[in-house]
Amino acid sequence: MNAVLLALCCLVTGHVHAASGAPLAGARVVLRGPLQRALVSDAHGNVRTQAPPGDYQIDAVATGYAPVSVDVTIEHDASLDFALEPLDAPVLRTIGEVRVNGRLAPLRGTIPSVAITRADMNRLGQSLVAQALFDIPSVTFARPDGGGDASIATVALRGPDPSETLLALDGQLLNDGNTGDVDISRLPVAAFSAVDVTEGLGPQDSEGSNTIGGAVNLVSLRPTLARHLAFQSSAGSYGTSEQWLNTTGTKGHLGYAFALDNQHEIGNVNELRDVSGTPTFLGSSIASRSLLGNLTYAFSQRSDVSARYFVLGDARDTSSLVNGIDENPGSKTFGTFIGPGPQGIAQTLRAYLVHGRMPLGAGELVATASTSNDSFGLSGGAVTPYDVTHQDKRTSGSLSWERTFDRSEYAVGALSRYESLAFVDPSGHVPLIGQTISQYYARGSFQATKELQLLGGVYGSRYTSFGSNLDGRIGAIYNLSPQTALRFSVGTGFRAPLLIERYVFPTSQLVQDAYGVYLGQGNPNEGPEHATEYELGLSRRIANDGTLDVSLYRTNLRNPIENYYPYQIATGGVCTGPTNTPPAVNAACFSYPINIGNAVYEGSEVRYAQAIVHAHLFLTADYGLNVAFPENLGASVANPTSGSSLVNGEQFMDIPQQQGSLQVDWTPSAWHASVGAVFRGKNNEYHQGPLALIDAAVGLKVDPELDVTLTGTNIFGAGVQRYRLFGGGVPYAGVGGAIPTDLLPASPPTYRMLFTFRE
Repeated sequence: MNAVLLALCCLVTGHVHAASGAPLAGARVVLRGPLQRALVSDAHGNVRTQAPPGDYQIDAVATGYAPVSVDVTIEHDASLDFALEPLDAPVLRTIGEVRVNGRLAPLRGTIPSVAITRADMNRLGQSLVAQALFDIPSVTFARPDGGGDASIATVALRGPDPSETLLALDGQLLNDGNTGDVDISRLPVAAFSAVDVTEGLGPQDSEGSNTIGGAVNLVSLRPTLARHLAFQSSAGSYGTSEQWLNTTGTKGHLGYAFALDNQHEIGNVNELRDVSGTPTFLGSSIASRSLLGNLTYAFSQRSDVSARYFVLGDARDTSSLVNGIDENPGSKTFGTFIGPGPQGIAQTLRAYLVHGRMPLGAGELVATASTSNDSFGLSGGAVTPYDVTHQDKRTSGSLSWERTFDRSEYAVGALSRYESLAFVDPSGHVPLIGQTISQYYARGSFQATKELQLLGGVYGSRYTSFGSNLDGRIGAIYNLSPQTALRFSVGTGFRAPLLIERYVFPTSQLVQDAYGVYLGQGNPNEGPEHATEYELGLSRRIANDGTLDVSLYRTNLRNPIENYYPYQIATGGVCTGPTNTPPAVNAACFSYPINIGNAVYEGSEVRYAQAIVHAHLFLTADYGLNVAFPENLGASVANPTSGSSLVNGEQFMDIPQQQGSLQVDWTPSAWHASVGAVFRGKNNEYHQGPLALIDAAVGLKVDPELDVTLTGTNIFGAGVQRYRLFGGGVPYAGVGGAIPTDLLPASPPTYRMLFTFRE
């Protein structure tokens, strides 16, 4: 019977190539199913064989590249395309997968991961990376200066603190030494080919363990084997306009990728108002530009050198965000405009990276050198710790050796980084502080049996500011069948203190509040946060057109960093008067960060993708339950991100327990359409009740080179208002009762017409 099946069905062909399109000769392609067979790709990267019908797991392995796997139900002749990433690919975590259809690929890593491709972002006509990240249910945004398009937006995974999430560009760390995170609000889609989000802690980290919530890695636009050129121009409501240009290709041994982007927006607020008795212009305008260049010179299939440059600059009028209407009935200014007056910010982010790899012995040697410069300038009144004029610089170098076998993969490496922070303190001085960081790691994976893969990693870190740290992680992936994979991992991680948190200011440079407490002092005795995380997940391919993934996690956080405030002393009047005026200062009247208590992050996530081929539909649905609360805290600490009081056992402020998203794509022919909805439960970042924001896009491919698309964001106006309402938000339950919050506006309905040319 087997011979009859082989004669009738099926011819399986495959093409193995690098992400750039270059064919990979000598790669091993292994079929596991009704037929067990190992093939070797020819000089053009091609393999072919006859196989009986059935369910298969097909793996591809090439020296110097991350192994990949795909689940296939073979019912007739099949053609597979394997795009392999180098082991040194620009990601924070090496996770191999076949992206024949990335949205249907079952998860093969030990921790949840989401790859948001350029095509995914283009379906809804998104122009900013933040719009795509909003769909992930484990992602929450901190908006310290208020809502709206011009506001600062920082991303946190699984918890309340953005400084516990790494943000990188091609693996190059960008987190700021002043706030511990990065403002991602103006990062343009045009500069990137993908955004990789990996959640929690896992043994596949390629460097360091200074993370708790997870990592967001921006993958820059990369060279392609064939030449491509794309240009887009768009215009829309509130004076929104954008022009971007992408060009990629290869000439001989040199690959190139360039991206230019130019965005402008007047915004929905552009008027003169009486703020605290003074005529004040309130605006929400934005102007941002970016440039990316990526060059790669290939000496051979396993040896190349690349250089990448990225710069982003923006200027924003944030006056409409920090000023607003007083909604507190008990205040003297109830119903009138109050605030610090005019405010504007200007930011520049520069990131340079040089990367090379070459064979060494039976493995591969990888070296990188990088530098980044994040500068922030403020004009006008400061509102939060984010409103500090500063410049954060970081210079890094790393070296690693990696080797891949048919059944295993190993890597060892080291990294050295120097970070400095210059900022303008309250008295106008410009202190310069810094630290050196050394990191070492060894990680590997082993295919113990046909069904079981084991993974592990050890990570050492040394900071000149506070000392050393050692973390370890293990994980396992068990393939119950070619369609179903069960995963488990446990590991430890940490969050290092920020440079600004340990800096001790002269008392004369600190600001006193109404109770006489000196605010913003540093704590040189502050240590790192430590976390242990447990992860369990199941990924299943449903028939050949659907994928279901379920994750459960729990993170135990020890010694979290919170802000101490001498509440009882201050309310007793001890800190007011001449007994607490320099040089006679009461040492008890200071607020500063401390390590105290514990916190728990736990929850579940469900991701489902379904292709309805005959209807030309593709559906993706995500749901997340995110529970995050502190334990063993006193009444004199507050969260450093939101500034809110903390209640033992109660959800952190601005972290909705329930989040979800749904997207439906329709591509019958030249027409295409997408609808996406994002749900945020109560306790959300806008301090509003539960709300759903709906985006949509419909377009027509006029000819192979021109596409015309109409897009709309938040088309039903959920949570929209023009200004912040001071004291008008949903109250947060504090230690002594309900704490008022400010109601923040969501972005208004915005419509854009996009014209995209490609050749």
